[in-house]
Amino acid sequence: METMKKMMGSEKYSSFAVPVDDLAEIRDATYFLREDGTFAFSEGYCHEPNRPPDERRLLSHIVFVPNRGNAPDYAYKNIFGADYENVTKPIMATQPLRLFYPLQLREYLKVDPSLDVPKPFYARYKVLVPVNTFVSHFPPRHSLRAIIERADSDPAAMSIAKVTEATAELLQIEPAQIGVSGSLSLGTYANPHDVDYVIYATVKEIRRIVKFIYKLTEEKEERKVFEFGKFWPLRFWERYGGEKIMVCPFFSYLDLDAAPLRNFSFEDCGPVVVEGVVCDDTHNCFNPTVLVLESAKINGKSYQGELKLILYHGGERGDYVEGDHLCANGHFGGVTTYGDGGSEVRERFGAVMVTNLEDVTKIV
Repeated sequence: METMKKMMGSEKYSSFAVPVDDLAEIRDATYFLREDGTFAFSEGYCHEPNRPPDERRLLSHIVFVPNRGNAPDYAYKNIFGADYENVTKPIMATQPLRLFYPLQLREYLKVDPSLDVPKPFYARYKVLVPVNTFVSHFPPRHSLRAIIERADSDPAAMSIAKVTEATAELLQIEPAQIGVSGSLSLGTYANPHDVDYVIYATVKEIRRIVKFIYKLTEEKEERKVFEFGKFWPLRFWERYGGEKIMVCPFFSYLDLDAAPLRNFSFEDCGPVVVEGVVCDDTHNCFNPTVLVLESAKINGKSYQGELKLILYHGGERGDYVEGDHLCANGHFGGVTTYGDGGSEVRERFGAVMVTNLEDVTKIV
């Protein structure tokens, strides 16, 4: 197709794209190019690891599609010389947050009706995209290196390099620990409104960084980010060259074995209302977010022991911390986690799974 020819003929494409040869390690927040020209965005870490490679599917969102001619200007994007539109931005900009994920899914299935297949509960607002339809992918650290390598001859790339250096210094990490997601990872980095950084570190170091960001925005009002009617506690404003740039961090496990839901199953027992107090927020900034609740009640009845609350979406990363008293609408079920081979059971626990925005509220 014409779109693919344009992109693959671009010198920039060859610098950013990485062939899809071995996807044993699939991480959150990475773009994948499909053979039909659409771009899928990975969510979480569990992507059917036990299936044979030719049957495996990526749990994802379809974000960029070849331009259909009716998108608003703010949703238009030129990617590697080809015209694209972002199918999710108009929904986020015009619809209530609660409808965002359901309406996104409807758009995905318009783009590719073959993706309308049975899915586990935690994937209800996402699509399972066959891995054998991918042409290439765009690992975040690889993409950032591709941008920085252009800094000497490209002022826009130099701006990203300087903002990256400033962010690394602010967060007290090495620049090599940072990658980029979002449209920057696809080579569109001129005059960005925001920079989607992916930070790779140990769980301990990421907890330090998260607490630092909380303190930064608590003490400096001008650093806080409010967008789409929501305060984003892990985002903050940075300045470079007199311009404000929104820094939107994603966090990635340096050691994938530290990801609690890298390989798991969920036995759905149906909808419930859960109430409890967060007693462990170790994984509150990751996608999916895993919180441990104490003094929990399910449908008004006390739950014995600790209960995990899993937010299987990226819209509320970092929103909830230890001590928060929460009420959530979700589905209760049993979670079983497995080792790399898929046969070794690592852990079994009860959990409430939440898949939509605004299904969790704080009780004051």
